[in-house]
Amino acid sequence: MPVERMGLIKKSLRAKFTLILLLAGAAPLLLVSVFFYYMAKDALFKNVFAELRWNADAITTAVEEHFADTGRNLVIASQNAAFAMYYLEPDNRPKWLAEQHKTFRYLRSLYPEMIDEACFIDSTGTEVSRIVFDKIASSAELSSGEERSAFFWNAFKLNEGEVLQDAPTISEDTHRWVLPNATPIFVKGRKTAILHFEIALTHFQGLLKRLVNQDRGYAFILNDRGEFMAHTLLDMSGAGAFPMAISADAPASLRTIYGRMAAGEAGIEEFSSGGKSYYIIFAPIKTGFVKGINRNRWDVGYVISGERVYVEATILRDNFIVVALTFFIVVALAYVVGKHVTAPLRELVGATNRLAAGEMPRVEIRREDEIGQLSNAFNVMVEAIKRRDDALRELAVTDGLTGLYNHRHFKAEIDREVKAALRFNQPLSLIMADVDWFKQYNDKNGHTQGDIALKRIAEVFAKATREVDLAARYGGEEFAVILPQTDGAEAMRIAERIRGRVALELIPFEEDQPNGDLTVSIGVATLPEAAMETVALIVAADKALYRAKEEGRNKVVLAGRR
Repeated sequence: MPVERMGLIKKSLRAKFTLILLLAGAAPLLLVSVFFYYMAKDALFKNVFAELRWNADAITTAVEEHFADTGRNLVIASQNAAFAMYYLEPDNRPKWLAEQHKTFRYLRSLYPEMIDEACFIDSTGTEVSRIVFDKIASSAELSSGEERSAFFWNAFKLNEGEVLQDAPTISEDTHRWVLPNATPIFVKGRKTAILHFEIALTHFQGLLKRLVNQDRGYAFILNDRGEFMAHTLLDMSGAGAFPMAISADAPASLRTIYGRMAAGEAGIEEFSSGGKSYYIIFAPIKTGFVKGINRNRWDVGYVISGERVYVEATILRDNFIVVALTFFIVVALAYVVGKHVTAPLRELVGATNRLAAGEMPRVEIRREDEIGQLSNAFNVMVEAIKRRDDALRELAVTDGLTGLYNHRHFKAEIDREVKAALRFNQPLSLIMADVDWFKQYNDKNGHTQGDIALKRIAEVFAKATREVDLAARYGGEEFAVILPQTDGAEAMRIAERIRGRVALELIPFEEDQPNGDLTVSIGVATLPEAAMETVALIVAADKALYRAKEEGRNKVVLAGRR
């Protein structure tokens, strides 16, 4: 046989199979094909069920974190000194009212697409301050008579640190569906007012569309009355009636599944609609992460078409039928050769199964034919997935502007560090810093220059802290640093180093600032002297920061003992 033809057979899988069939027949190949078919089909089903679970877990986790984060943020916001001092210093109410407005604007800057409205209502049902979207209400726009609403009294009955997360309602101010949230505010142990957030329900529609690849499947959120709260295939109106899931035109099998979801059940089921097969996974959303009352009983569903499962299996089945038609030319020799040829295919199937299980395997098949090319492509795909996952993990914890850790990662780490410090009886300090007169700097020089200034200041924080410390952008022009195993004296030295280096940093146009410099004010709080848990430690550092502001700015203040 010419050398050129031998090289062609070596590099072509099709040529190898043709030679096998011509020489030995197809009976052993038929047996191997059956084995490969069922293994590959099993791998495909494992992949799709893994995809269903991954997407459902991602959605339920995101919604559960929303309820938990909203509740915690509401409680933390209610502990802002501006609300209590409004009653403790009646002569300075204009000042504390301005601080309340600043707090509302800060919350809107953190969650502009989520919080529609925030307001502070006293025990008589009269609004003290309010923001709707980005507009602070004037005194003439503030309403009274809130005590007539059941929501007000239900919130007012709660204990300190508890949150009411009520069912969706149409907002009187924004005229669209919102989730009302409220917590009582105590002053000197006495219940004095409530702090109220309204969360846009359209937030969940956007959340689903960000999490779900709509080329693969669709997702929805269903309440206990069988209504869609969000749906990636529906154009959900911000103010219209919620679409009913259990309707006459829905298939009977799907109506049964919707009924189970409304009852708070979980499961994986197959159903038919329009002559097509689908798989659905559904699970209830847990709402017990925050003390208080949550009246939202929701279930998440994720659906994938059976065509996505069966298309590859159909190809395998057709190939199997073709091989079966050649069964009558069976000879024993084909089995040995066929097994040798399909060995790398089984290795690829095994690697596919491990990939579906969350591993990142490599296949070592050194060949020049199509299987060799497929194994190389598989390895390239695995490396690309690794790089993508690493990049996503980095993006998930990093602030896009400053390069420091973001607010969400800070919250997770401060909780972990506080628990570790308490468990091992070690000190832990927290630095809260705010850029002085930054609004004036932004207003005069523009937001682009403001971003440049924040980046320069963030670089100082990164360089002035230790490797064991965690520096984060807390929000806006505010920064935070977690100092593990650090007492108050050492924390003050680190904070003073940061303050001094910021003051020395040459930042464009800072000479136009008050005192001719762009500086920071810093509050320091240490566990266990100033607090014994996470929220209290943040509040203590924040109060120390306010003292630094009040005492002239560009200074460091240590929070006092409990």
